[in-house]
Amino acid sequence: MVDKHSLHSSTREEYIEYILLAKICAFGWEQDRFVEVARTQTDAQGYDLVLACDGVMRHVQLKASKHGARARSQKINTALASKPGGCVIWAEVAPDSLEPMKYLWFGGQPGEPLPDPGDKRARHVKGNAQGEKGIRDAIRVVAKSRFTPLTTTHDLFMRLFGDVQASES
Repeated sequence: MVDKHSLHSSTREEYIEYILLAKICAFGWEQDRFVEVARTQTDAQGYDLVLACDGVMRHVQLKASKHGARARSQKINTALASKPGGCVIWAEVAPDSLEPMKYLWFGGQPGEPLPDPGDKRARHVKGNAQGEKGIRDAIRVVAKSRFTPLTTTHDLFMRLFGDVQASES
């Protein structure tokens, strides 16, 4: 039997994005901090979303895996480092509901650029006619250990936009 996560991966990705945006925006609403959202049609420049709140802009690459999965790294486009507030949110989701169980964060403080993703270049998933998997020069493999674990939407919101008192001082 084919796993629905694989069979419907594009739909799953969209649903996870909707759920994540709803959580971030609802938290901001509760705090009287309103989040602007812009979506890209492709992630060719390394990001899926642009989020802005309280004068802080974030170019966000979203990643997801099933909670408890063995994923040990993520592939990140180096173009994300050239974008204001580039960051990666990796959501570990419940397999049945897609509810985020945990977030993993790779990014700087509000107003800071993406940390150096390192030098480990990714390889293409599929081989060429000779079976060789070429190097993807613009894609870096970032180990899970370099991501900061976050357990709540509050923690994620603070990583994205900072504390309102800090932004008012």
